[in-house]
Amino acid sequence: MLIGERDPLTGLTTLRARYATGARPSDDIAGWALTYLLNGDESFAKRAVQEMRAMHPPDLVGSRTYPEYVKWSLAFDWLYNYPGFDDQLKDRIAAQLLKAAEQMMADQSLKDVQLAMYHNYPVRYLTLAVFALTAIEGHPSVESRAAPLRKHARDVLDHILDLTDFITPDGGYHESMDYQRITYAPLAMMAELLRTTVNSDPARRYTVFQHYTDTYLYKVLPDGTTARDDDNEFPYLEWEDNICLGYAVNRFKDPYAAWMLRESGWPAQKKWRVPITQFLWDDPNVTPRNPAASTEAEISRQHFFRGIGHLIMRDGFGPESTWIEFNSGPYLAKHDHLDQNHFVIYHRGYLATESGADYTDTESPHYLNYYRRTIAHNSMLVYKQGEKFFWAENLVAAANDGGQRMDSSRYWNTVRSREDFERTRDLWDTGRMEVTDFLPGVYHYARGNATHAYQPSKMERFTREVAYTPDNNLMVVFDRVRTRDPNYKKVWLLHGVGEPIVEAGQNGRDVGHGGTGYTNASTFTYQDGQGRLRVHSLLPREREVVKRGGAGWEFWTPGDEFGGDWGSGKNWAQDPPAGGPLTTDPYLRKMWKLFWGEDFEKLMPSNTRAVVPAAWRVEVSPSQPAKEDFFLHVLEIGDKGDPRAPRVELVEGSNLVGALVEGGTIVLFATIDGMVTEAEVTIPDVETSTLLITGLRPHAKYELQMTGGRANWRGGLFNGVPGINYIGSANESGVMHLPFKGQKDGRLRIRILSSE
Repeated sequence: MLIGERDPLTGLTTLRARYATGARPSDDIAGWALTYLLNGDESFAKRAVQEMRAMHPPDLVGSRTYPEYVKWSLAFDWLYNYPGFDDQLKDRIAAQLLKAAEQMMADQSLKDVQLAMYHNYPVRYLTLAVFALTAIEGHPSVESRAAPLRKHARDVLDHILDLTDFITPDGGYHESMDYQRITYAPLAMMAELLRTTVNSDPARRYTVFQHYTDTYLYKVLPDGTTARDDDNEFPYLEWEDNICLGYAVNRFKDPYAAWMLRESGWPAQKKWRVPITQFLWDDPNVTPRNPAASTEAEISRQHFFRGIGHLIMRDGFGPESTWIEFNSGPYLAKHDHLDQNHFVIYHRGYLATESGADYTDTESPHYLNYYRRTIAHNSMLVYKQGEKFFWAENLVAAANDGGQRMDSSRYWNTVRSREDFERTRDLWDTGRMEVTDFLPGVYHYARGNATHAYQPSKMERFTREVAYTPDNNLMVVFDRVRTRDPNYKKVWLLHGVGEPIVEAGQNGRDVGHGGTGYTNASTFTYQDGQGRLRVHSLLPREREVVKRGGAGWEFWTPGDEFGGDWGSGKNWAQDPPAGGPLTTDPYLRKMWKLFWGEDFEKLMPSNTRAVVPAAWRVEVSPSQPAKEDFFLHVLEIGDKGDPRAPRVELVEGSNLVGALVEGGTIVLFATIDGMVTEAEVTIPDVETSTLLITGLRPHAKYELQMTGGRANWRGGLFNGVPGINYIGSANESGVMHLPFKGQKDGRLRIRILSSE
């Protein structure tokens, strides 16, 4: 198990050479057993047998004890032919391993193959069972009972592996990076167990294993902590992460995984969850390589995690780099958040981030009514008075945040199979990344559709398009929001750690609930660490901008759980990080006890100290009701104190709208349903360098014609008189990018010529 006489990765010859250089197996029963196999020193075998004779595997069988059962299983297997390992002791340990495996396989999550989940608990339960059943395979006293159980366990593993192809074919994870580590680590151990025992290598068939390193390359921020999406209660790397990176080093000889493991200096746990894997997998012959030294040809600066719908855009891999995540995908697991079309920005600080923080006991009033909800994310609210949200099987009514739906017990569950997803697609298929496009070093573009994340009774369309240009570190965000009723309040959200500075033509006014309102505010700025995010609000033209937050209002949800209007809600405070006695508030006590039972009286301590929650948010809403509204924002990402202030202008016309940044790119988005075949926009009298047009017909040829504008007609071009002509083609994503230097103060006309 995990080794072999002639295995190309963990063969005894390879391991003996490693041992000869001074590396040593772990100081536990598995390590002693392996040391005996490597050097023949019986003192190690005797020590392991003596320990097994004196001790027992843990009485508690479950997700937290599977590593101990892995150790016992490996020791049982590696010492099986040692003469001092007598039959009586073998029978006793085999019976204990079988009993534990039976307990695990009897769990509801593993009893039925088609109901087994790609989820942290079942995977850990299954790892215990698979290792135990493999270790005792063929042992006379237990084999008759173990054989059918072993087949069932492997059928369950095959089912879960199939789900990895459905949910995480490119890596990433659907429950958060915190749950990723505790799922990926045992999954890697089971993969290597199969490779070394039955000559079946899951890494050849299931692509998730090939993307273990990618998961860390793209989901770890420049400060060495992990992405905060979903229920990530501990963003520092832990001892399970070492197993994941070690697997990539061993199985794929990955130099970047070796660097992350050995040289990154990231805040991390030095120990390994199953210590023997450090000796087995941290191959010293793999030379670490810092991804910050890589070129675009070596490591792409964009990665799309299909299945979960997470797109990562970054301008590099150093500590000063910019990291952006944009999410639009299905709802797949209980630990998902209601956050489709949400984005996050990190640059020398948490500039656009999530609000709320981790939970103490997985369900809490703060968790239910704020932390997992749309209100705590950088997405869109559509407030419909009386909309219903609830926990589990409608046992607890939840506050109306105006966000994405939470009106089925399935939102407190996890997808079980491809067939399960198809049967309930109306609930799971909440978001979809319709387009991703990327020209290295030039631009990143994506369009997410989160229409189905919202109750269809209120939302007809919500698409979000983002365009990031790394050269000037700038992102443009364009949203189209169409509601069933024009009177439903639309709110664009952006959260930050500190209080934003709002620039407006008039002083702010108190709007209640920790909010200050500004009519037609043009810009606002967040700062954190050494980073700065300056946001230009261009659309709606007539808008109300509210900054909200501060002590007592950090986690304010706009509606209550009783059908009230916007403003009827409350601040759902975080659970105390230190834990402690249950609150005396009768309403909250009742909620807690519905979650956890009548005997629940004490909160566990949490990891809030490790989380940086946003305490402020900016809300942008149209001043007048309309069925459809456009939201257009330009986000300058930079360093605190940066004196640069390029002009930012709205670019409007027919069928296209967008933004211009002085010295940078003009970005244009479609304002119609379907693909743009003809359009016109007015280009302001501002110098730019490139033009990026989205929403075109893929591979179609277009004519672009620039005519004179108001400012330059006396200089030779007259209004409406043709200037430059250009013939260009859209790429497979319907995007056209071309040089545009010197083209300003005019009317740009675009029309399709032909399409493939």
